[in-house]
Amino acid sequence: MAKTRFRSFYHRPWDIPFVRRMLMLCVVLLTVALLVEGFSRLNVYGQLLMAQRAQKSPLKRIVLVAAPPWLATPILNSLAAQAVQYTIFNKQHPKYAAEIRNPLDGRILQILAQHFTHDQAQGFNAWIKRVSYVRRVWLPHEQIIEIACQYRRPAGLVSAHGEYYLISPHAIRLPGVYTILDLPVLNWLMRISGVKVSIPAPGKPFSSPGIALGLKMIALLSGQPYAGQIQSIDLANMYADVPPTTPKIILKTRFGTSIYWGLPPGQEGFYEVPAARKLQLLDEVYQQYHRIDAGRAYLDVRSDEVLVPRPPPPTTGPSP
Repeated sequence: MAKTRFRSFYHRPWDIPFVRRMLMLCVVLLTVALLVEGFSRLNVYGQLLMAQRAQKSPLKRIVLVAAPPWLATPILNSLAAQAVQYTIFNKQHPKYAAEIRNPLDGRILQILAQHFTHDQAQGFNAWIKRVSYVRRVWLPHEQIIEIACQYRRPAGLVSAHGEYYLISPHAIRLPGVYTILDLPVLNWLMRISGVKVSIPAPGKPFSSPGIALGLKMIALLSGQPYAGQIQSIDLANMYADVPPTTPKIILKTRFGTSIYWGLPPGQEGFYEVPAARKLQLLDEVYQQYHRIDAGRAYLDVRSDEVLVPRPPPPTTGPSP
């Protein structure tokens, strides 16, 4: 009987528990290795397919999507051109050209977003408040990089040194220097004039208190039905040595007339009616005459009643 057990042990070692466990462990390890190798080969095959797709659908455009309607097409084109110049034709970083075309490279998209937020030349990034996303889009015969941003909307124009500068609601200077020839296409923006100010670089804030006051006035007036008739906020008297009765703030209309506004909102004291009453007076004039100047050379809204210049006496011809 002992001899029979010895033969059974010799010819069937898997009957031993330890050997059986080792065999099962080897099977598991082999299965895992086969799965890992299979996934690796599948990944390589996927990369080859993507590379072939990239060759068939090369990068042809970088576009800015979801842009607001007020942002002019030339500005969008200049921003897109900056992206192309930075990635495809960047002499300092020539590898960017290959990375931007590689459909598996996500790092270059992050670099492009950083460029649009912080690093653009000539302050073009001042238009952009933040980048929402940068992504690849596949069309049947091309690959497109889409860039979606939140943009800074111009609040007005700063008039200084015979030139005009766009400014955001938070006093950030936007790109560009404009002349009187450009004003017809910018006529929808109120201007801030009469302020001595140094002009910051695009993307940097104006630090003048006069600019802050001008923006406050624009924000106060822009929601009124007659806002389109106001051309500029003249603050020249605000920072000049003028008689006490001279209005500190004057609103210049698009008709070449003036509205004597007076002291800044919140600083009227006992001398003038508050800003809310001034807005009400202007609205009453507008409702009656459809012009906030009532067709006169100027209106004065500093008191509780609108003061207007007396109309000139009628001219009479010589008596016969």
